[in-house]
Amino acid sequence: MTDDLKQKIATACESYITEKGISRNELARISGVNPAYISAIMSGEYNYKNSRTGVLSPIADRWFTLLANAVGYKLQKEYWPFVKTQQFVEIIAELEDAKACAYTRALIGETGCGKTYTIERFKAANPIGCYVVKCHKYYTLRDIVDKIMDAIGINEPGNISKKLDRINIELWRMYRCGQHPIIILDEAENLTLSAIQMLKALYDFLKNACAIVLIGTNQLVKTLNRMRELDKPGAPQFYRRIKAGIRNITPCDPLFSAFLESIEDKGLKKLLINTCDNYGELSDYLTPVLREADRVNQPLTESLFRIVNKLSI
Repeated sequence: MTDDLKQKIATACESYITEKGISRNELARISGVNPAYISAIMSGEYNYKNSRTGVLSPIADRWFTLLANAVGYKLQKEYWPFVKTQQFVEIIAELEDAKACAYTRALIGETGCGKTYTIERFKAANPIGCYVVKCHKYYTLRDIVDKIMDAIGINEPGNISKKLDRINIELWRMYRCGQHPIIILDEAENLTLSAIQMLKALYDFLKNACAIVLIGTNQLVKTLNRMRELDKPGAPQFYRRIKAGIRNITPCDPLFSAFLESIEDKGLKKLLINTCDNYGELSDYLTPVLREADRVNQPLTESLFRIVNKLSI
């Protein structure tokens, strides 16, 4: 990485701090970069002196990359364009409303409609008090609680109860300081009963102080309904708390109009519409073709699309 690029990243960091009204320490937490490295970089120093050994060493490129990603400075050309889809607009509006008013929401959208992408954009625009946890199928309750703590930047040894107390204390502290914290659980259809019970406890502690937003597919609603109908402990109570906050996101446009308007090849448009079921698949198919078209300096055509994706011509 050249010094010129490093300077551009440092400038982007300075602009980001000013725009978002955050400190260098907060940028360190968001990016995962050592605060001492950030201070050196933003002072135009790309070497760091070890306080213990006194040895001066270059700050590794990976720390610059992490900073660039955190502040939205693009190191490489982006081939997939940002499109303000109806789904993006709806999810952003719900997240902003929830954050401002400490609402509890469950946003239900089909696979590939841009839920995770939108969450990432929202988090980048709201670096303070926005805590995102992606829920995986094999996460235990302790995993989820620890992920929430990691996102907030706090730690508490001991059992789940002590950890939840620490989370509640920190989020109430933020609220009393005039902030509007929000916890976003992505792929929430993977939450277990114990995690649902934990969220009920969080809701009861943090009502009016912190937004809790679950984002997932319709499987989330089916899971909650199944738990409720089976009268699983805590499930009916949690469903009662979140029922009024369930929002169904508009399905994907099957014609991909907003994405395909700049494509001139009508055959390619038709092929994409017939091949892809959602925005995620459209990106998976089209991004490598856009990159290849740029590399060989050729127009985007159905023929090139078929060659790159190894489809019959």
